[in-house]
Amino acid sequence: MFICRYIDSATESGSPGYGRLERRRDGDTVVPVVHDRAAGRWVDGTGRTRPLGEVTLLPPAEPSKIACVALNRAPDGHAAVGDQPPTGAASCAVVLKPPSSLAGSGDTVRHPGPEWELKYEAELAVVIGTRCTRVPPYEAARVVAGYTCANDLTAYAKPSADGSGGPGRTGFPPVWAKHFDGFAPLGPWLATDLDPADAEIICTVDGETVQRASTRDLLTPVHEVIAAVSEHMTLLPGDVILTGTPAASGPLPVGSRVEVAIADIGTLTTTIGMPGERQHER
Repeated sequence: MFICRYIDSATESGSPGYGRLERRRDGDTVVPVVHDRAAGRWVDGTGRTRPLGEVTLLPPAEPSKIACVALNRAPDGHAAVGDQPPTGAASCAVVLKPPSSLAGSGDTVRHPGPEWELKYEAELAVVIGTRCTRVPPYEAARVVAGYTCANDLTAYAKPSADGSGGPGRTGFPPVWAKHFDGFAPLGPWLATDLDPADAEIICTVDGETVQRASTRDLLTPVHEVIAAVSEHMTLLPGDVILTGTPAASGPLPVGSRVEVAIADIGTLTTTIGMPGERQHER
């Protein structure tokens, strides 16, 4: 089942809702749904069914926090079985992004400026459905509302003129590299029945394939990632975990059109706008 979050395309006003995507020969439709947290599943709600073309898709989650797992891929030179980096909860490095970093499929995200090198990181995102903490890996699937495509956009500070290493000042905190508005594009919708153990992820920039890998290439598997993150913080319904990019990333200059496609989910599309260019706010 696919679950989207949307508003009316004609007015782009009113309260956003969630809908179940129905594939039909005469055109895809969106059936209103709500998430039954007690039962841990989506159920049909009230309201009229709409053609997909009459709605504007929003990021398919409303998180209190976005947990980004870093360093979840084997570096070059670790191909030998006996030379693998550590895996599991102890190896998960997590950076938090604010909810203001969300963007939806089709949105334009501003480049942070010439002092930064912006990079793509195509990833599988987990959306939490049930409040949870210290979840063992074998129960992780029970707390998931669905999975979606993500681009964990990251800006790397270029050396300043005096060689200080930060954009214009010494000691610039690298944590801000992931905190810019729009730096967590998600979408286009949630897949509730996805097997996260072996999902193919393809990233293209202006039509050229720049990443092709699978979640099976992650050092720490998705269910273990959920367990590791929940060990250190309580996860609330709507919270998002970006599980790590399984392949090397690269630059995104202004004007780039980047797409993240995951088999059995769909394609997330983002355009990189000029610094200072107005972003579409949801």
